[in-house]
Amino acid sequence: MKKELKKAGAVIAAGVMLLSQTQMFSIGAKADETAEPITIQFWHTRGSGANYEVVQHEVEEFNNTIGKEKGITVEETFIGNYNDILAKTQLAVQSGEAPQVVVSGNTFVNYLLEDGVLADMAPLAEETGWDRNNMLDPFQEINGNTDGTLYSVPYIRSTPLFYYNKTMADAKGLTAPTTVEEMEEFCKALYEEGSVSGLCIGNDFGYLQAAHLYQLGSAYLADDGNSSPALEDGTMEKVLGDWRSWVDEGWCEAYDATDAGTVMTEEFSQQKLASMIGSSGMLATLSQNAKDNGFELGASQYPTYDAEKPVAMIGGGNVCIISEGNTDEQIKASWEFVQFLMSDEEVTYNTMHTGYVPVTKSVADYEGMKDFWNENPLYKVAYDQTATGHCQEQPYSPYLQDFIQACWDAVSLLICDQSIDAQEAVQQIKDTSAEFFG
Repeated sequence: MKKELKKAGAVIAAGVMLLSQTQMFSIGAKADETAEPITIQFWHTRGSGANYEVVQHEVEEFNNTIGKEKGITVEETFIGNYNDILAKTQLAVQSGEAPQVVVSGNTFVNYLLEDGVLADMAPLAEETGWDRNNMLDPFQEINGNTDGTLYSVPYIRSTPLFYYNKTMADAKGLTAPTTVEEMEEFCKALYEEGSVSGLCIGNDFGYLQAAHLYQLGSAYLADDGNSSPALEDGTMEKVLGDWRSWVDEGWCEAYDATDAGTVMTEEFSQQKLASMIGSSGMLATLSQNAKDNGFELGASQYPTYDAEKPVAMIGGGNVCIISEGNTDEQIKASWEFVQFLMSDEEVTYNTMHTGYVPVTKSVADYEGMKDFWNENPLYKVAYDQTATGHCQEQPYSPYLQDFIQACWDAVSLLICDQSIDAQEAVQQIKDTSAEFFG
């Protein structure tokens, strides 16, 4: 039965043990050799470089093992960014051509939940003995995964880290900062006027600075999702004001207006930028760039205003199964693939080649992961940080993406254009959010 899907609105506009894997993911008895083969369409956002190589590995490995045994073939398709995949998934469902498995941005899953097109994987998990409690705790608390349901599982989740040129820092006897105050002193010490900027931070307030609001005892969104306490208690203005003062003082570089991530990464790799705040998913790229350019990379947890209250956001994408328009057999076959992605082997492989956060508890005891962490300790920083992590999509709010956009727009004027001050930025966010918060 076709459903009229809710429009995404502002969202669309906005922005190794093969045997063990084969044995692990059985849904009852081995598939009948005479059963019709099933093809699963896997839509994703990982279209280039190491990310695409990981997808190719996952699909090939599954098809050659569990898929071969059970008559399941997964076909992957790169769709685009999170905005693209939401819009195209909704249109595909409307036209009766829905994929079976999709990667959805963490803050976008709610739109698919509201549309009523996602499969509850909880019964499948119970049937196959898959332990949902093995997911890291923050992922068990997000909308759709409480009250006994399981509508998404973490896949390419990340958390922001403080990256720095360790070679530069060592030369000046500096150690990685823990607090925001220490970060200021650290970056000022590495700043060289005209040649090396001390710090650069991109425009992604909901993924980055929102954590500072929680560190200061406030909240990005109220528990009911209908307001932002930080707009009223002064913490939003403090965080925005501090950032602007760093830029005004010169040691913190304003992000590039057109391609912030690329410019920041290039400057850091060329040693024109001493430190930067960026996703843990950048770790593999930054590590290779550092080697290519002859310096040692450092990475530490996201700086906190309160040493006793460290908080960092967790962003990224989840995997969902589309129920609308798909048969029970397709949904069960899709679950086989989802379980495979969540195995210790594949979680480890994903982390090793990208830097995305390992999303399960058991992977910390998996020998392959432990060996990799021992040899590459920077890759464990993000995993450790999830102990005080806050999922970006929590608490649930139907206005989350709208509020994120309101913050982006104000930050652009505050930091990039420098045409308003922090107080005016807060007022702009208030005025904009009043249109949807009410």
